[in-house]
Amino acid sequence: MSRVAVIGGGVIGLSTAVVAQRRMPWLEVTVFAEQLSPDTTGDGSAGLWEPYLLQDTPADNINRWASETYFLFRELWQSPLAGEVGVSLVPMTWLTQEEGSSLPLWRHSVLGFSPIDEKQLRDLSSQHGRTYKFGYEMLMFTCEPTRFLPYLLKEFKTNGGVLLKKRVTSLPDVAADGYDVVVNCSGLGARELVGDVSIQPIRGQVMRVKAPWVKHVILDDSDAGNYIIPNQDSVVLGGTHQLGDWNTEVSSADRDFILNGCCKMLPALRRAEVLQEWVGLRPSRPQVRLERETVRGRHGKSFEVVHNYGHGGSGVTLCWGCAQDAVKLIQQSLQGAAKL
Repeated sequence: MSRVAVIGGGVIGLSTAVVAQRRMPWLEVTVFAEQLSPDTTGDGSAGLWEPYLLQDTPADNINRWASETYFLFRELWQSPLAGEVGVSLVPMTWLTQEEGSSLPLWRHSVLGFSPIDEKQLRDLSSQHGRTYKFGYEMLMFTCEPTRFLPYLLKEFKTNGGVLLKKRVTSLPDVAADGYDVVVNCSGLGARELVGDVSIQPIRGQVMRVKAPWVKHVILDDSDAGNYIIPNQDSVVLGGTHQLGDWNTEVSSADRDFILNGCCKMLPALRRAEVLQEWVGLRPSRPQVRLERETVRGRHGKSFEVVHNYGHGGSGVTLCWGCAQDAVKLIQQSLQGAAKL
């Protein structure tokens, strides 16, 4: 029996582990996780499907990975599992104050995509006290990690997966325990685990409020923009994207920026009860790293690694599509090992 180790218990690692089990039921899969839900980076996020903070990752790859995930969410939303998994379908208005924006490739995958005309932009600019240059509307999914991750973990264990809650500091040490392939889904941890100094944190601060009347996503994607994203039990207000900032403490200045900015877009939020404030560090690099690598292990013996990390602010958005490609690379690695 072939054995695969997946490093990382977040949305990328668990998605990869579950897809591997579905494709290869005979495979023995072990997940090594220092943190699990509700303590992963993704757990504080709203889980909005929308490609975000992906730097120079090729647009064709983003489109393919994101579309695969959108189709999964649509399938789950139409199933009896929607509530358990935390998938909701919500209308979304996407806006920007910056020039030069264009229609995204992934628009053909989503429901109800429609550009916003000039009159609507002027009206929204007047309402929000901003000057919007471009925007579009669509029906968008949210998939809340605090529900989705336990769902994935449950399936993983039901399918015979082994979970080891421990920190991994060396891929060769893992491979030496008899794994045929090691899958690196360590996110920001890849900076130390594999010496990838190109990966940096993008600090995100948000707050959750009680506002059950809010059923519509409003997202200003400008550098100094804000967003309002309803979840099933709360509404997420944000946010920040501070590159290279490792601070995980709540900032009062960021709190004021978030609250004041969101209340300009939707004044009814001014009296909403604040339920939680949270800071997370998104794993950003120049491009998502999704590739095979042969690594020299102990005593000069080589082993196969599949890297799947560096998803910026799009871990939920890309998880299922990236898992599909990662599993193809796992299969190629196992086939290559079988020929030796």
